[in-house]
Amino acid sequence: MDNRIRQNQICIIGQPRCDFTFASSRTCFISYGFKERPLETSILKRVLLDQDVFSEEAGGSRAPGQNVFCAKICSKIITSQFCIVLLNNDERDGKEIPNANVNMEYGMMLGFNKYIIPFQKAAQKLPFNLAGLDTIKYNPENFESLAKQAIAAAVELTRQDEIPTSVSDQAFERFLIGRGLLVSGIDGDGERNIYRMGQPLGFALLHDFSGDYYSYFGRFTTLRPESVIWRIQKLTEIVDERRGSIPRRILQGILPEEHATLAEKILSEISIMAVVMSNKEKSQVVSHFNEHPINYKMQIDSVDDVANELILTD
Repeated sequence: MDNRIRQNQICIIGQPRCDFTFASSRTCFISYGFKERPLETSILKRVLLDQDVFSEEAGGSRAPGQNVFCAKICSKIITSQFCIVLLNNDERDGKEIPNANVNMEYGMMLGFNKYIIPFQKAAQKLPFNLAGLDTIKYNPENFESLAKQAIAAAVELTRQDEIPTSVSDQAFERFLIGRGLLVSGIDGDGERNIYRMGQPLGFALLHDFSGDYYSYFGRFTTLRPESVIWRIQKLTEIVDERRGSIPRRILQGILPEEHATLAEKILSEISIMAVVMSNKEKSQVVSHFNEHPINYKMQIDSVDDVANELILTD
């Protein structure tokens, strides 16, 4: 797989820009009708978890202050590893009616060229425009076994690498302490401002034991290499822009000169750390930044690196 970042540049509903990265999370978007929460969805979620894949659905989260269609549906379809759609018809006055929302979401999945697992009850019929697409017909007795087979195949065909040894939250904390780093308490305004630059991209803020040097830390074990690369690039752009704005802030009286000197020192010495899932993914990220270096110290580790380092400290 090449290292180019595959982003959805054009928003399909006319927003200024999209920039969500395709297949950037190990999730599966499940589309189904919301008039009832069928037993099938609970089976699918359990089978997905058995494969270390998390389920996403349009109604699974709130999106205050955001475009609902983008936050709840479109972005989740784009970033998912693969998708599942339940094409079961609604019943009105004894007639079967295709669910408009489900079919719209199915069309988006097809348009985004996603790997899709379509299901429909054996007793129902597909609309004429979907009849030519392969669909798994099921009944209550065989649904779980069919789902297990289809999901196992989807994971095998869409995953990037084998999942190595997992590491717990407590182990990650020991790993960071072994590197001489602590998670910042974000108590003061200065630390809070530094933290907020990386927070939207999934970075935590660390500092060394002295409290004088800061690092951004991303635990990106669910993301693909291109998404990790994109996040690091965006973070460096944000830090560069903030440093570049210091002289203007001094002239405008927003930032006292003595604070500006300290801010420039902190930001220029900041480092970036990220942990990815496998050694292959680590190699892809490192290779990209060897070709396109950034202005900040950077350390990329795999989960195996973390586990091996913890063995040495035990």
